[in-house]
Amino acid sequence: MITDIRYVAVMVEKLEEGVKAWQDLFGLEPINQPSVNQWGIRAQMLGHEGRSVVEVMEPASPDAALARFMEERKNPRNPRGEGIYMLSIEVDDLEATLREMGAKGGRITREEGNERTAWVHPLSLHQVFVEVTQRGGRTTATPD
Repeated sequence: MITDIRYVAVMVEKLEEGVKAWQDLFGLEPINQPSVNQWGIRAQMLGHEGRSVVEVMEPASPDAALARFMEERKNPRNPRGEGIYMLSIEVDDLEATLREMGAKGGRITREEGNERTAWVHPLSLHQVFVEVTQRGGRTTATPD
């Protein structure tokens, strides 16, 4: 089933501040340039020796799903709603893994044209969003 943890996605209010914190505290380096995906997430991948470790992301607009999720998480101890958003894992057999998770009640989302990646809805895993990728597959940004 799981063969590797690919990276962890962390949501922040301000991308540049989040990136700087991970660089300063852990010495991580940018793997790509910040970019905005089709789901309204502005993100930058950070890593070590070319291996992805943390994707730092911010909502690109106030109406993006990520902005709504962060708003729901706000509380006196976390006034900006920041924190871990998603765990990206790699599996040896994506289709078998998805069938098994679905049979056990997992809510799975697929993106048309992307046969190597799927997502498990946070309501299935105690508010943790999980990206599941076939070993050797490409990693894409997260859908709503």
